[in-house]
Amino acid sequence: MQVRDTAEALFIACEMEKRAIRLYERALAVFADGPCQEAIRAILEDERRHLARFKEMGGEASDFVRAQLLAAQAAGVLFAGGLIEAQRRGAFDSVLRLYQYAAEEERDAVARYGEFASRLEGPAAAAFRQIEMEESGHLKKLNDMISALDVPLGGNSAQE
Repeated sequence: MQVRDTAEALFIACEMEKRAIRLYERALAVFADGPCQEAIRAILEDERRHLARFKEMGGEASDFVRAQLLAAQAAGVLFAGGLIEAQRRGAFDSVLRLYQYAAEEERDAVARYGEFASRLEGPAAAAFRQIEMEESGHLKKLNDMISALDVPLGGNSAQE
């Protein structure tokens, strides 16, 4: 993916966050009676905050055709299989599994943003580094929640 400037970097970040938001919004509707409702809501709010932050940073690209191309490319980066793939991977079986799934997607986002930053220079690289830091913070939060729910040796988690 070729990124020309900071606006495009932020546009890609916004598109990736929008995709995450759509997935979690659909999960709330589809798995209305599942064990993960509160966890899904919490992750959804984090994703909405990220989107708002990235929009504040200037994530709207002005070139419509270029923006469509970038949006299409961003769609293949995170949550590529959508809700069905998340369900297939057991993301909504338990709160622990949901956090593990979300953390895996965040790791991919951190790696992707870091890759973009390393290939760019100037303000675009700085924007992707800032986005990478935001996502790293979210990943740490998810990992902390996983640790809090993780099963001790020989035990069973109440959330599993």
